[in-house]
Amino acid sequence: MAAAERGGSPSLSAGEEEPPLGLDSLVEEAAAAPSAGFRLTAVRREPAVKLQHGVSGLEPLAWSEDHRVSVSTARSIAVLEQLSDVHSGGQEMVIHRTAVPAPSAACFLKVGPKKEVAECKEKFASSADPTVSQTFMLDRVFNPEGKSLPPMRGFKYSSWSPLGCDANGRCLLAALTMDNRLTIHANLNRLQWVQLVDLTEIYGERLYEASYRLSKADTPRGELGDFSEFQRRHSMQTPVRMEWSGICTTQQVKHNNECRDVGSVLLAVLFENGNIAVWQFQLPFLGKEAITSCNTIESGINSPSVLSWWEYEHNNRKMSGLIVGSDFGPVKILPVNLKAVKGYFTLRQPVVLWQEMDQLPVHSIKCIPLYHPYQKCSCSLVVAARGPYVFWCLLLISKAGLNVHNSHVTGLHSLPIVSLTADKQNGTVYTCSSDGKEALDKKIESCGSTYFWRFKLFLLRILYQSMQKAPSEVMWRPSHEDAKILISDSPGMGSTEEDQEEGTSKQASKQSLCDTGKGMDIDDTADDSLPQSSDIGGREPMEEKLLEIQAQIEAVEMHLTREHMKRVLGEVYLHTWITENTSIPTRGVCDFLMSDDGYDDRTARVLIGHILKKMNKQTFPEHCSLCKEILPFTDRKQAVCSNGHIWLRCFLTYQSCQSLVYRRCLLHDSIARHPTPEDPEWIKRLLQGPCTFCDSPVF
Repeated sequence: MAAAERGGSPSLSAGEEEPPLGLDSLVEEAAAAPSAGFRLTAVRREPAVKLQHGVSGLEPLAWSEDHRVSVSTARSIAVLEQLSDVHSGGQEMVIHRTAVPAPSAACFLKVGPKKEVAECKEKFASSADPTVSQTFMLDRVFNPEGKSLPPMRGFKYSSWSPLGCDANGRCLLAALTMDNRLTIHANLNRLQWVQLVDLTEIYGERLYEASYRLSKADTPRGELGDFSEFQRRHSMQTPVRMEWSGICTTQQVKHNNECRDVGSVLLAVLFENGNIAVWQFQLPFLGKEAITSCNTIESGINSPSVLSWWEYEHNNRKMSGLIVGSDFGPVKILPVNLKAVKGYFTLRQPVVLWQEMDQLPVHSIKCIPLYHPYQKCSCSLVVAARGPYVFWCLLLISKAGLNVHNSHVTGLHSLPIVSLTADKQNGTVYTCSSDGKEALDKKIESCGSTYFWRFKLFLLRILYQSMQKAPSEVMWRPSHEDAKILISDSPGMGSTEEDQEEGTSKQASKQSLCDTGKGMDIDDTADDSLPQSSDIGGREPMEEKLLEIQAQIEAVEMHLTREHMKRVLGEVYLHTWITENTSIPTRGVCDFLMSDDGYDDRTARVLIGHILKKMNKQTFPEHCSLCKEILPFTDRKQAVCSNGHIWLRCFLTYQSCQSLVYRRCLLHDSIARHPTPEDPEWIKRLLQGPCTFCDSPVF
């Protein structure tokens, strides 16, 4: 049973045309040296294939053995296949495109009777304990429909089966949606995909019938009304990854007691609680009736992250298992009972490949069969990405038993590895990391996507925080000094003690803001002063570096703000009639965009010109709800009237939030107002968007 290939990171052979563009390569010494005739030709297809929706999931690409590629997007799985053009009469190839649509209805995991589940959800949402109510409201597994949160659409992961599993002898596609629905699809007529089975629904029914116990010997757990039991039932059926095994042969007994060989395939599904469900399907797989069995294995891995099939052949006998990695660091091989499969034997106990809880998450596990040049026998090499390192483990069977040798390859990257793949023919491992800011700047210049601008903002903020000087005193420890010493008011003013304390807090707040902006304490400046740039052999002072990074952060934030302003103005132009007040400060946004002489965006100027023609010299300004004065649009973050009343601005519509209740993103970058019943649908749609700077949802 061949080890299944990881979705999105296929092995490359000499005959394949898809190159590892931009990947750093590492050749393991344990592998046989690659042949001199091995060449990999990079051929780029022009023009590039454009997707209808943005990609989704950690590994959106997956390659099949029948030369198809699937791309997980926010609305469907796009499947591309290169075929001969039968209409041209020549040797030209065309791209045949099909799609697996995402389900329209949200997936609710079956944790009990519908009425009881509804009552429990209402109970947890209104709980007085914030650890219960907030955990319930923010968990998308409990609330897949979204409600106040943006809906979870799209696919999280996809995996291709081996060749020869569907009715036409081609590959099946297992798809996992963002709301945790696991389904299997087949493309039978080359025009559309057909869903064969919903494994999430079937597994939920099995757990419900077994009272959510893996075996009859398990002790009964708590009631569904207990929040911990509610979490456990969801966790034990929330898929993380799924991987196909190779095709294996089982024996089936006929009515006349004769045995015949039947092809079957296994699908391992890793769940959030560490359990693994191993489904066995009879081939060809046509639907629910082809499910032979489903067994659940307890891995004992906390916070599992990745799954892969493992195979080792020794003396014409095959041994198989499942490799599971954790976000905390451990990696182990679990035995899989294959008694009914011909030619396989099972591990007696789990094999720990790495047991340290070093907080380095494991992903992209690959298995490479090798021939040991000194031991003169076959061995198995397991490689995985763990942070910026490549973890490798060599497994070898000798007379003493199964020997395990492991280590890490360091010095390849400075940032975590984001993708890893391996060539099984010569043992070459390819890795890719996100290190390098210069490459990010080039990517921004080439495509201009807001995703890369947000990513650059994230890196600049991390760099700014890492360069700040740590405080010399413990911040939580109370000060025993008299804070009233800082008051500079004259005794004849007649100020009360409360006024003095208020003045003290304001002055201390201003002082702390100044210290934070400089990135260093004033008291430490005299002792730990940095050499100035004018000194001979001196380096640039830390304060100037922080100011430079702060200027870059403000420039990126301003770019993201302008791009969102253009989007808001586009919505205003499409959904308004002539001289219509939309409650959005349209004229103020237009003036703010054009206030900078250095900002020359032809698209923005043309859009603003059309909007001003519609407005017909009307301004429709905002007014302060306290004094009815005009609120000028001079700042994107707040509005201040002539009487000094300050209102924060909504970053989604740039309206002033003149209420005591508003929403905020997870990183507290910006605030947004709540939608009102009188808002039109296009404004409500704008208010459902994520944060402009960090792309996090707004609560």
